[in-house]
Amino acid sequence: MEMNVADLDTTSIEKELEDAIVKLEEEEEKPKKVSKKIKKATKKDSQVAEEGLNPETMKLMDIPGLGPKTAKALEDGGIESPAQLLEIKLSRFDELGIARTMGKKIRASVVNLFPEKYADFNESYSLEDIEGIGPTTAKALREKGMNFALLETTPVRELEARYGITANTAQKYQAVVIDTKGGFFTDAFAIMNKQQSSRTVTFGADSVDNLFSIPELNSTGLREGETYEFFGAFRSGKSQLCHQICVTVQLPEEKGGLGKKAIFLDTEGTFSPSRLTQIATRIKLEKNWDKSVEDILKDIVYARVKNSDSQQAIAHKLLEYLGNRPGEFGLLVLDSVSAHFRAEYAGRGTLAERQQTLNYHLSILHRIADTYGLIIAVTNQVQSNPAQFFGDPTNAVGGNIMGHWAGTRCYLRKSKGERRIIKIYDSPVLPENEAVFEITESGVMSSE
Repeated sequence: MEMNVADLDTTSIEKELEDAIVKLEEEEEKPKKVSKKIKKATKKDSQVAEEGLNPETMKLMDIPGLGPKTAKALEDGGIESPAQLLEIKLSRFDELGIARTMGKKIRASVVNLFPEKYADFNESYSLEDIEGIGPTTAKALREKGMNFALLETTPVRELEARYGITANTAQKYQAVVIDTKGGFFTDAFAIMNKQQSSRTVTFGADSVDNLFSIPELNSTGLREGETYEFFGAFRSGKSQLCHQICVTVQLPEEKGGLGKKAIFLDTEGTFSPSRLTQIATRIKLEKNWDKSVEDILKDIVYARVKNSDSQQAIAHKLLEYLGNRPGEFGLLVLDSVSAHFRAEYAGRGTLAERQQTLNYHLSILHRIADTYGLIIAVTNQVQSNPAQFFGDPTNAVGGNIMGHWAGTRCYLRKSKGERRIIKIYDSPVLPENEAVFEITESGVMSSE
């Protein structure tokens, strides 16, 4: 059958052609618009470099990606500079009618403009930032002790049993948390930069600080977010070191501390405020530190641990306690980690149960370090190995469970008089070496 040309709807064909041409023109125009945006942002970046602008005086409209409408909303809310943008909480954007995603994007632009000034800036997130968690769910989770950071480090099984989150939902939540941090993978160079920027705490004794020195990382002393085990016989200096670092962690960064509080969990009744007073008095004098001894003592949170069940419960409670006090604490001391487990799980018949329970308890301590960046320092008892005929028969209590837990293990032993020897027993970053220190009336000091 032949088709008559007159039967064709030429009007509709012409319209389709016109629409196609318009669409092509729009597609061609997109790269131009993107290019203009890139040039505009680049121009602002170069303007910052050339004019020496600073975040306190720079105008909001000079921030790449910030439009006039958003700038006006910020200014109406009393935020007039990039510096103020980084000081407010994310919830403030909600109050101003600005989406949190936009707020984070703007703040990221400010950090990119001033990378040196804001190298330590970390965006704060809340449970509401996770897709699928509304205000009601977030409130319910917070009442159970959950927070954004803890959501990543808590096992799915525990999220299901302890917090009532189904396994599938928990995995989705954790995927969002991981995505906000850039995903699962990074590279060795990024890890090295992170380690180099990690802050440290002095022991208050040069000989011990030098033992913990890592020249490649420009690091001396205890490193933030790391786990340490100090094991040795009685009177070897374990508790003395722990008392001293509870003071030095409070030092300002420029004087060798973190400017943060300490937590001391006491299982053996070794905690001594009078000893802390002696140590603090000396450290204040040596470091020309103006913090009062009374305030130093007030910034050491103490808990007496009566049994292994209480020890585990307190560790779990700390996951919630620290989440409600972000950035407030820098050190957790547990003196000693094994005393109650060793006493309550006596005999070979309970060995497997003891090791399993201890392993889970240590995983909670590790979670505290990973989630909140605290230094975890535990002391440990020792026992003799009668089957060992050569060398030092002293072994730390806890076997392989303890051996695999701590990042750095230190063996302390007595020397002449009040001198003590501390040895790096095992560490992935420190060589096996020894240092001598002395226990004096005013604390742990380098031995002459």
